[in-house]
Amino acid sequence: MITVASMLFWVAALTAHALLQPKILRLLQMRLASPWPLILQTARIVLPFSALGICLMEPMPLALLIWVGTFSIGGLVSGGGLATVMTRRNVRLGLR
Repeated sequence: MITVASMLFWVAALTAHALLQPKILRLLQMRLASPWPLILQTARIVLPFSALGICLMEPMPLALLIWVGTFSIGGLVSGGGLATVMTRRNVRLGLR
């Protein structure tokens, strides 16, 4: 359960980081309204430390391995999700 929670925190943090990048927003054809940049900045700072806190419930060498491993998987899930959203929006608009 710790691994799943850590991965979900990483997915949310990495997605928040991606959504703060102008190029990603342009590819997704999105604009962020006023409160969202602050919320996303807070999420990308707080969530990785929350994942670390959860992982520290395990013994020390295992905790760091889980934290780093879930970062890798979270990055793949986040990137795949954003790519899927971008592709679906482009297909819906008739750009592909």
